[in-house]
Amino acid sequence: MLQATTQARFRERFANLDSSRYLVSHSMGAAPVTARAGLVDYWEAWSHEGPEAWEEWLPQLADIADGIGTIIGAPRGTISLAPNVSVLQAAIASSLTFAAERNEVVFEALQFPSVTYVWKAWEKFGARTIRVPSDDGWTVSTQRMVDAISERTAVVVVSHAAYISGAVIDVPALVERCRQVGALFVLDVYQTAGVYPFDIAALDVDIAVGGSHKWLCGGPGCGYIYIKPELWPTFEPTITGWMAHDAPFNFEPAPIRYHGGVHRWNTGTPTIPGYLAARAGHDLIREATVPEIRRHNLRLTKRLAEGALERGFTVPTPLEPEGRTGWIGMDFPGADRVWRELLVRRIFVDYRPGCGIRVGPHFYTTDDEIEAYFSALDDLRN
Repeated sequence: MLQATTQARFRERFANLDSSRYLVSHSMGAAPVTARAGLVDYWEAWSHEGPEAWEEWLPQLADIADGIGTIIGAPRGTISLAPNVSVLQAAIASSLTFAAERNEVVFEALQFPSVTYVWKAWEKFGARTIRVPSDDGWTVSTQRMVDAISERTAVVVVSHAAYISGAVIDVPALVERCRQVGALFVLDVYQTAGVYPFDIAALDVDIAVGGSHKWLCGGPGCGYIYIKPELWPTFEPTITGWMAHDAPFNFEPAPIRYHGGVHRWNTGTPTIPGYLAARAGHDLIREATVPEIRRHNLRLTKRLAEGALERGFTVPTPLEPEGRTGWIGMDFPGADRVWRELLVRRIFVDYRPGCGIRVGPHFYTTDDEIEAYFSALDDLRN
């Protein structure tokens, strides 16, 4: 549990916590005060240095990427930045051949829709998508996932936790199965990075992707990709651009000479403002530490789950702490109406059909805010 004085110090470093009850970090983390300085610094460099600002920006991007690596357990130099995960998933797909004997793409039914749109579109190029169903709409059986992975599987794409329920997937079992059949394993850590401790290198995944605007409190526009270093030479993405070149400022004509490392996954001109703004959130997560954030979050999500069950709500989120990420869902008749009225009161939560109201406390969330949420909820339900 974070000490009250420590938590107060962190709260002072976010912009909107005094004017709201901010319980939606699973969807969009609160805005760090110093993120504004990152954007101002971007403008200052642009306005004063013009095109020479690249000399200042590019080293900063490398530092931001390594900072993300510290949070998720990736070695220095193994992460590259991108605007979003959809672009990265498409780049991964573009590097595969989908030969007839190995053309299957396996993903779970509860995968975030944007990812499934990308892989379904690749059926035009020979992929065959296998969507592993869920019996309850909240979880997918590990054994069912394992059984779906075969010698015909080219790639397995899973989310570390389901966006509709917060249920965490059994990564080691899936990695082991992929090793047995020679399939590529891609893990989307968007739902867990910053609130659920893990070590991406220790998990031995081939590729991991994620973004910054949820628990990392980095705002939209800063995605990232990790590739196991020994796999770097094996990929030549056809969704590419000049920043994927081994010497981008040489401006060599085609064909591209890919960067020797993880930056071969870059595309065109990088979205510098999104990356620089995100750094402030990453810095705060590293300072608080994910294990401490997790301890605080588990205590508050336990209170949320208990309060929801006491009121007779349906709770789609796993009740066992090890089985969930950082939020609790609660559903009841009229939940969508109550959610909208909570927003009017500046109690920030969100709503998903099939899940109900989602409540995600972070390291800056207080016990009083949880009680205030339930008080408003009871008032609005009457």
